This record gives sequence, C-alpha cells and structure tokens, in this order.
Amino acid sequence: MADASEFTTDKSVENTSQTPTPFPGPPALPMASIVVGLVTGVTGTCANAVVFVVLLFARRRFGSHVNTLITNQSAMDLFACVFLTIACGMSFPGAPQSYPSLGEIGNNLVCFLFRNRVLAIVCMNAEKIGLVVSAVCRSLV
Repeated sequence: MADASEFTTDKSVENTSQTPTPFPGPPALPMASIVVGLVTGVTGTCANAVVFVVLLFARRRFGSHVNTLITNQSAMDLFACVFLTIACGMSFPGAPQSYPSLGEIGNNLVCFLFRNRVLAIVCMNAEKIGLVVSAVCRSLV
C-alpha cells in the first residue's frame, strides 16, 4: 500500500478550467479589418442618420405615402451600421470577452447577437431584400 508521501508534489496546481460558452465567437479579425469596419460603421451611421431624419421630416410635411420604401431602406441601413460599429468595437483586443454582470442568459445573448455579428448580418440581408422589394414595386407601377 502506498503512503501519502508518494502523492505530494512541490508544484502548485492552478485551476485553469473556464466555463465553456455555448456560442463561441468568430475567429479573431486582423486589426486592419476591425479599424476598417469601425470607420465604415461610424461613417455609415452618421450619413444614414442624416438621411433618415430628413426623410422623416419630408414624410411628415408632404404626407404619409412620400418615400415610405426609401425611409424603410434608410432605417435598415442605419441599424446595420450601428450594429457593425458595436460588433467591431467588441472585437478590439482589449474588449472584455464575457459580461458576467448580465448573468448567463444575458451574456450568451450579447455574445451571440453582437460578438458574432448576427444583428449586423441580419440587417444587411434585410437591406438586400428591401432593395428587391423596391425594384419589384417600381416595375409593377
């Protein structure tokens, strides 16, 4: 039978286990891609916000049917740029990888929607569908 002295070591053992996230993030982007995405998102947010506000004021002034499809397209562009900016901001090397103050569900939701750029991709797809709908409406009228 072995005694206890055979099982002791002088090396300290650290607990390196981390809780696995159910939604792993995308692979790390190069810094140039993050900066280009951030500049594109901020520029697009500013430009689309101006266009969206002008179209809303024109809609109130000239009636409810003026520029409805263009206003919806501008709103989709604005949201896509905002979500792209948030996703690129979360991709910087110094950004936290998890948000434990939100709880497990909130952390998973934020990581899935923003870090994986799901909302930006959904809005970009909505833009494309909106352009198709606008083109079809113009061809039918």
